[in-house]
Amino acid sequence: MSKDLRAVFIVWAPYSPRSKNFSERLDAHLYLISYKFKRKIYSIIKYPLLFAKTLYILKREKPEIILCQSPPIFCALAAMVYQYLTGKKNSVVLIDAHTQSFDKPWSYFKALNRLALRRASMVIVTNVELQSKVLLNYGINSIVLEDRIPDFDMSPSAGYQNVKKMNTKEKDDDYNNLFFKVAVISSFAADEPLENVLDSAEDLTDVKFFITGDKSKADKQFLKRKLNNVVFTGFLEHDAYISLLQNVDTIMVLTKRDRTMLAGAYETLALEKPLITSNWVPLKQYFNKGAIHVDNSSDEIKQAIKTVQRKKEALAKDMHQLKIEKINEWEDKFNDFKKHLILTKK
Repeated sequence: MSKDLRAVFIVWAPYSPRSKNFSERLDAHLYLISYKFKRKIYSIIKYPLLFAKTLYILKREKPEIILCQSPPIFCALAAMVYQYLTGKKNSVVLIDAHTQSFDKPWSYFKALNRLALRRASMVIVTNVELQSKVLLNYGINSIVLEDRIPDFDMSPSAGYQNVKKMNTKEKDDDYNNLFFKVAVISSFAADEPLENVLDSAEDLTDVKFFITGDKSKADKQFLKRKLNNVVFTGFLEHDAYISLLQNVDTIMVLTKRDRTMLAGAYETLALEKPLITSNWVPLKQYFNKGAIHVDNSSDEIKQAIKTVQRKKEALAKDMHQLKIEKINEWEDKFNDFKKHLILTKK
């Protein structure tokens, strides 16, 4: 991005790997803003607070390019209010629309979605299938830009120690030799088939499962299932999280939601690990090497793990090749995006 163009990326969430990697490449200042209340009944208060905070940031930064992640669409609407107050010629608003923008509960705000998407200078989506849906349902042309492959340190790390600490009952030799290790990337969202993962773990006693994510968001009945080969890691800080992923044999990232690209799958690609993911068209088309696609059933999850156990090295080599291809492909798309953006600003 030209240094003459000031860009900000506003996200109403505590973290967003896609926005972080995108902002770095765009030379945009990323703002992750969120408010958390212990009681959900008070959560509605956060939207006026976030709206005001967004206006404050934009007034202070005076950016020429404003990127907003959706959902929620209210983030983009706040940017458009700022744009109206300061004059449309001074800035452009881009919306990075994720799949959830068009699913429940956000689908109830279809009128607001349509208003914001049509007023935006550019709408970005994560895959071709979602692009088609936006055109069909909203009559809006969007551009496809997948996640940028994260740049992780691939050198050996002390991460093994972080993983080992989660398994205090096992000796080092036992840990190294007895268990095939699977990281299950999770946020305990409704679209994750975690019950099926536990059903698989119950039958695969020689496999150790590390399920990531903030356990406070999980159903209490789910956590009551105590399995000796399942570790709930809780929310991990970035370095510990990456160390975990580096030191497992395969990574599993599943969703019940179609037209969804998964941040954890891109992280798996960055680390060149065999991937087990869901059998949706966008995921099959993008991760067409080094990955095993399942229908989210416990039977297919078990078979996928057994396949990785047999073909781990070959799948890792395929992921290495896919990573090279996707990095080059993304750079070409990003350069086209920048040219389009500069023309839009003019």
